[in-house]
Amino acid sequence: MKKTAALTLTLLFLVGISPLAQKPKDLVGTWVGEANIQGMDPNELTLVIEYKDGQFAGAMTGQFGTLNDSPVEKGKLEKDVFSFSVLAEGPQGQIALDFKMKVTGTSMEGEFDIPDMGMSGTWSAAKQ
Repeated sequence: MKKTAALTLTLLFLVGISPLAQKPKDLVGTWVGEANIQGMDPNELTLVIEYKDGQFAGAMTGQFGTLNDSPVEKGKLEKDVFSFSVLAEGPQGQIALDFKMKVTGTSMEGEFDIPDMGMSGTWSAAKQ
């Protein structure tokens, strides 16, 4: 009896979790939000995500012109965390921005790193 109850609870727990996990198609669309790096003005970033042939694609644009339809690279969704990279135009050429975003329904928030500049920041966005 105890084994059956434990198995039932475990099954209900697993079934209850699975609908909460994000699916690739949930990310498809346009996301707009504000990026912040300490000591700098906020930057509105727009991310357009596509999902084709099992791969994420898309582009990111920023209000200051360093990101101008920069292609999404290395897009990966693991449970509710979407990670990806984009290349921005920096003072000495292209630099990578690496994002790691927690997705909850129609919002995402997280951090990004700019390894070549030793900088990091935060970004939160809402799906339009």
